[in-house]
Amino acid sequence: MTGTPAAGGVLVRASVFREIVAHARRAAPDECCGLLVGTGTRIEMAHAARNLRRSPTRYLVDPADHFAAIRSARKAGLAVVGTYHSHPASAALPSPRDEREATAPGFLYLIVFLVINETRGFRLVDGKMAGVRVRVVPESGSSGCAGGA
Repeated sequence: MTGTPAAGGVLVRASVFREIVAHARRAAPDECCGLLVGTGTRIEMAHAARNLRRSPTRYLVDPADHFAAIRSARKAGLAVVGTYHSHPASAALPSPRDEREATAPGFLYLIVFLVINETRGFRLVDGKMAGVRVRVVPESGSSGCAGGA
């Protein structure tokens, strides 16, 4: 699970990573989507969201789910720091639509491609999606393992 290490690394708790992949599998053949909660460098929680597009090639996070994630994050002393979605039939790379719709430079954009079990992270840098190294770490957070990109 890596991207080009252009914009700093991010750690994702193993249980959170498993939740995201399970959500992507449940939603297939449509894209899934959700919010990532944590700090700028560590993802502590994932909040599954409803995809209002219900499409294999598009997603739109339900605003009610987004607000619920914000409330949950605040209660935990954290913030919504990113989003995730799946690409059921294409690589874990931002589509032209993903790039057009990305508006938050500090956000982590995580893309899951189930066909080959690939997940990549990106951040918006100068209007373009730049790869971010993402490591899945055990619950203790002391060390991690990177999957293939």
